[in-house]
Amino acid sequence: MSIKIGLVSLASFFCITAQAMPTKEVIFEKGSNCGYAQGDLSSGSIFLIEMKPNQQLDISTDGHVQSVTDSKGQTLKDNGGARYSYHSNYGGTHTIKMVGRADSVIEFCVE
Repeated sequence: MSIKIGLVSLASFFCITAQAMPTKEVIFEKGSNCGYAQGDLSSGSIFLIEMKPNQQLDISTDGHVQSVTDSKGQTLKDNGGARYSYHSNYGGTHTIKMVGRADSVIEFCVE
């Protein structure tokens, strides 16, 4: 019984201290296929990018891309080498989860 109570208390501790990752939208300048972001990724961040079907997303960063999901909720496979690279099958909002340093720099290019 005391083990169950301890596990419940431990689980409650993690639920109370867990925080949602901040969500940021990447804004592309008119006429550009690349957008930039800079900031604190040490606790993780989520970026939102609008894409059309059959577009390529390339990400250059000093951080780490944890996952990219498309508008249907499917996790996309990284096809890149030195850069992160993803192919979009569906249009809509794509979600990118990243972690990195307190002063990370990210470039997102869609072609």
